Amino acid sequence: MRREMNRCPLLSYSIFLLLAFLLAWNAAWARAQEQPNAPPKLSSRPQQDPNAPRPTPYPDLASIHVQSTLVQTPVTVIDPSGQFVQNLGESDFRILDNGVPQRISKFGLAMQPVALVILVQTNKAVGPLLNQVRPLGSLFSGLLLGKPGQAALITFDDTVHVDQDFTGDPNALAQALQHITTGGTKARLNDALGRAILMLANRPTQERRVVIVFSEGTDNGSETTRDEIIRAATGAGVVIYGLRFSPLQALLHNQQEPPPPNTLARNMALPGPPGRPQTPNNVAVYNQNSDISVIPLASGASQAIRSLHGKDLVEVYAGYTGGVTYSHWKANELQKQLTRVALEINSQYILAYTPSTLNEPGFHRLQIEVTEPNLRVRSRAGYFYGIKSR
Repeated sequence: MRREMNRCPLLSYSIFLLLAFLLAWNAAWARAQEQPNAPPKLSSRPQQDPNAPRPTPYPDLASIHVQSTLVQTPVTVIDPSGQFVQNLGESDFRILDNGVPQRISKFGLAMQPVALVILVQTNKAVGPLLNQVRPLGSLFSGLLLGKPGQAALITFDDTVHVDQDFTGDPNALAQALQHITTGGTKARLNDALGRAILMLANRPTQERRVVIVFSEGTDNGSETTRDEIIRAATGAGVVIYGLRFSPLQALLHNQQEPPPPNTLARNMALPGPPGRPQTPNNVAVYNQNSDISVIPLASGASQAIRSLHGKDLVEVYAGYTGGVTYSHWKANELQKQLTRVALEINSQYILAYTPSTLNEPGFHRLQIEVTEPNLRVRSRAGYFYGIKSR
C-alpha cells in the first residue's frame, strides 16, 4: 500500500512535465511559422446555398475578334408567300464585301449542329408572362436543336444568371426553363447578351451560333454598351432572334390585336446607291417605322456605323446579325413564332468567302444577292476588321 502511494506523486509530476513540454513546443512552433510580412488572415466566407443562382461577372467582350480571314454567314431566302427556299445552287448567289464581288469558297444547306443560348428576361415587369416560356423546352429540343445540338439558359433582371450551361439533354433544358423565377426590377439585356456571346465564342467553330431572346427589348442597368454587343456578335458569328414581351398588352383585356409584323421586310439590309461601294460611313440596316441614326464606335475607331433608332435593342441586334424579331400577344402565338424561328434556322444556307478587301479597316458591309428577283435574302449586315476594341 505504501509503495503504491509513493508512486502517485511521481506519476503526477511526470504528467506535469509532459504538459509543460508540449505547451512550450507548441508556442515555439507558432513563432517559427510567423512571417514578418505575412498578410492578415481573412475571415471565412459564409457558406452559400449550392443550389442558389450566382450572378455572372461582367463580360469582357474585348477578347472577341476576327481570328480568321474566312468570313462565313448563314443566309435565309424567303419567297413572296413567306416560305423558306431551299432549292438554290451556288450559282444563284452573289456576295459583295464593301461593294466588291467575292468568290464563294464554301456553300451548302446549313447542316452543322446548333449551339443555342436562350435568354429570358425575368424582372417583375414580365413576371406574369413567364408561364408562357416555361413549357417551351420540348420545342427547343425537338424542333430546333435535334440530337447533335446543345443549348444553355441565361436569365437576367438585376443580375445575370447562367441557369443551365450547354447541354444536349432535353430533360435538363426543360427542367431549367420550368424553374425560372421572377427577380428584381432591372433588365440587364446587354450584359446578358454579352455573356451569351462569350459562351458561344468558346464553342467549336463548326457549330452555328444562335441566341434567342425573350425580352421587352430594352436595357436597364447594363455596363455593356450597344456598340460592344454589335461588334462582339458580328465578330463571333452569332445570329440573334427576338421574341418580344409586351406586358402592357398582355394585361389589357379585349384590346384589338395589332397586325402581324412584316417579317419579309423587317431587318433586311438595304442596298446602297447604284454603282457606289458600301463603306462604313453609309451602312444602313432597315426596320419598319424606325429612323436611322449614327452610333459612335469604341474609342480608336475612325469610322462610324449606322443603326436603328428606337428603344427595341433586340431588333437592332437582329438586324445586324441576320436574325429577326417577333411580337407576341398570346401564348399560342409565342409557340408559333418560336416554331417559325426553328424552321428558319434549319432552312438556311451557309456561305463563306475570303475577302479581297481586308486592306480596308473598319466595318465591312456584307451583301448577299440572288439571281431570282422575287426572292428576299436575309444575312448578317457585315463584320468589323482591323479596329482594336477599347
